[in-house]
Order: sequence, then structure tokens, then C-alpha cells
Amino acid sequence: MRKALIVLLALLVLVPSIALADWPQAHHDAGHTSIADSALEPPLAADWQKSVGGEVVTSPVLYNGTLFVGNGDGNSLLALDPATGAQKWGFTTASSVESTPAAANGSVVFGSYDGYVYRIDAASGRQLWKSYVQAGVYSSPLIYNNRVYVGTDDGSFYALDFPTGNSVWTLPKATQASPAADGGRIFVGMLDGTFYALNASTGTYLWTYDTKASFHSSPLVYNGTVYAATRNGTLYAFDEGSGEVRWTYDLGYATDATPSADPSTGTIYIGTYGGRIYAFDTSGALKWASAYYGPVYQSVTVSGDVLYGATQKGTLFALDKAGNGLWTYSLGQSAFASPAVDGGRLYFATMSGNVSAFKETSATPTPPPGASPAAASTPFLDVLACAAVLIAAGLCHKSR
Repeated sequence: MRKALIVLLALLVLVPSIALADWPQAHHDAGHTSIADSALEPPLAADWQKSVGGEVVTSPVLYNGTLFVGNGDGNSLLALDPATGAQKWGFTTASSVESTPAAANGSVVFGSYDGYVYRIDAASGRQLWKSYVQAGVYSSPLIYNNRVYVGTDDGSFYALDFPTGNSVWTLPKATQASPAADGGRIFVGMLDGTFYALNASTGTYLWTYDTKASFHSSPLVYNGTVYAATRNGTLYAFDEGSGEVRWTYDLGYATDATPSADPSTGTIYIGTYGGRIYAFDTSGALKWASAYYGPVYQSVTVSGDVLYGATQKGTLFALDKAGNGLWTYSLGQSAFASPAVDGGRLYFATMSGNVSAFKETSATPTPPPGASPAAASTPFLDVLACAAVLIAAGLCHKSR
């Protein structure tokens, strides 16, 4: 009886930390699958909204009962209560914070355009270390095997020691993408169009591939394949071990979105500035293309049997796994963040400086249009939207 009680008490202590640490970094995990640990069923209703006083480019991150977002204009990382949006603390840097944070071991790591990567105590906001990386950081850091992997816009890609922040190795290539990891390998695409697989310990090249087109999105590692999309809209599937190109697909539009994985159906999802979500099987065959929702900069979030997406104009939407529309909600504010799902809520942020949370509701929505069975032709509306978003993205990058 005493032994059983001890086990029960241990479980009660452990369960909250496991349940609440559900979205600890960009795209959820080291492989960038964007798969939520919990299922959230639409329709959703607005739960709370918090104005942080400056544009938010970073995607929300939830760790140990705290929601973390970067305030671009406020040059800060903010810790919010995920149940109410109330601010717990803020940490200010010398320049804009547009790097989605990563959390582990009781701390949060993020980059700033002041040329530093910071590690902050997650509970108090106290600085644990800062490491000078010589250039602005838009790349979202990856915490993997006791190291922090992060790129800079106009400098190098870094592997930092997680406990100390000391540089372990560097690759003299600039990137805005967040690296992914699997099997002791680091995968990342660079602004010059070269894709790298690197030894996580030493930084030595395992394989490279020159796409001759810039990478702004991050790679997905799923079931032995690395999926990565260039800015001009070519989706690549690389063999994880050899770098062999298994297949490519021309999406027809520019994209900054990171692909997402769905193990339940063996599907890869990605959106484009053309305003649709595309679904592929792992052989590269197109399964469906969604209806038009508006230019998609963000990654698709997989939550149970539902896919959550967002548009650059701040419209949230939910699809079933056949691509049929289930729910939409327009915030009417420009957005570049991807939605995060955890603990019964969806979290989202906009360039207007609002962080929002949504919960399930019993209301019955009017579903938007369903999916088309094949890739749509290029409507004039899609072309105009794509051009508008490319201009907006350029202005956003110029303002950093």
C-alpha cells in the first residue's frame, strides 16, 4: 500500500508538467511535425485577447503553464498566463524580437535583432546567459541534444552549448529558417538556396543540395524523409540519410510555410501565398487542394482529426483531413505567426500586437467551401493576393 501511494504521488507530481509542456518550440518538436498533443474540435469561440503593445511575428509557444511570445516593436519576450492572457513577466533586449522561442529544462531560448541569443529562466524571466552571434536573428532556435541550433540573417549558423551559451561550431551561411533534427543530424535550408544535413555534434557536412532558390521556411523531418520548400514554391522530399531527391512538386506559388506531417493518414500538408492548403501522400502525389482562404504564410497545425490554418490577413480556419472546410474566424489583422494548440485552446498572434486564445464551443458554424480534388488553376484573385503578400513580406523584412 505504501509503495502504491508513493507511485501515485509521483504521478500526481509528474503529470502537470507533462500535460502543460505541449508546444515548446516552433512547429512543436525537433522534427517540425506541427502535431498537437491534444485534439481540439471546431467550432471555436474567442476566449481572450491580449494587446502586447507591439507587432508579434513569432508563433506562440506553451511551456510549463506559460505562453511565450515575442514583441517585435517592444524588443521583448513576454510570458503570459495561457488561461487569461495576463502578463507574468517581460524581458527586454536592445532590438526587435522576431525569433519564435524554444523552451526546455525550465528555461526559454530566443534570438534578437541586437545580435544575441538569450537563455531566460522560464518562471522568473531572469537572464541565464546571452551569446553574441554577430547578426540579427529571425531564425527560431532548436534545442536538441543539450545544444541550441540557430541561424542569423547576415552571418553564420550556430551550434551553442545549452548550459553555457558558448559557441561549439559555426557554419558561415545565413538563414531565417529554423533547423530541424533527427538521428543526430541537423537539417536546414539557407538564404543562398543550399540545403544542408549536418552532424549535430561536429557541424561536418553529411550531404548538401543546391536548389538555386532561397529558403525562408523550415524543413520537416518525418519517417525517414526531409521535406523542405523553397521560397519560389518548389517542395522537395529528400532521403534523410543520403540526401537523394525522392520527388519534387511545383506548388505554383511562393511559400514561406513549413510542411506539416499527419501520421494517421500518411499526409504532408503545406500552404502557399496562392491561398490554399495542399495535401500530398509520401510518394509526392497530390491528394487534394483546399478552397481559397487567402495567402498562407503559416504552417498547418494537426490536432486530432482537424487541421488548423491561418492566412496573412488574420483569418483562422479549420479543415477536416479530406480538405473540407469546418470553421473560419477573421481577426481582420495581418498575421505571420502559426497557430499553436494545447490544453483545450488554440493560440494565435497578429502583427497588430494582439495575442488571442480560442476554445471549443457548442455553436454550429456555417462551413466554408470544401476542397477541390486536384490543384486549382491560377485564378486572377490568387495572383493578386500572392503579389500583395510578397510586397507585404518584403516590407516586413525591410523593417527589421
